[in-house]
Amino acid sequence: MAKLRKKLIEELEKISGVDVHLWKPDRDFMVIDYKGKEVAHFHGNNELDVRLSPEVVKREGLTHAPNRIGHPNRKNGGTWLVVRFTREGHLKEMVRLVKMAIALR
Repeated sequence: MAKLRKKLIEELEKISGVDVHLWKPDRDFMVIDYKGKEVAHFHGNNELDVRLSPEVVKREGLTHAPNRIGHPNRKNGGTWLVVRFTREGHLKEMVRLVKMAIALR
């Protein structure tokens, strides 16, 4: 597991009610659940697909990461948002987005 992904998982697991685990039956697909409901999942080692809402995505001015691995043809403005983290400074934003997803559940 990549170093940044591992650090992000450690930060997410500090949030009460969050469980980061491999999704069965796929042993390569890691999901982030909040109280049993999926709020995000990983694509590779540096992309996170976060379940928000079209309203939140628009209000925050969020767009999908360019040249993403996960869902490369997905249009902007939907419920799910693919974001990329490539350095430690990005992790705080990933945690913020996951917390926003939790608030919507």
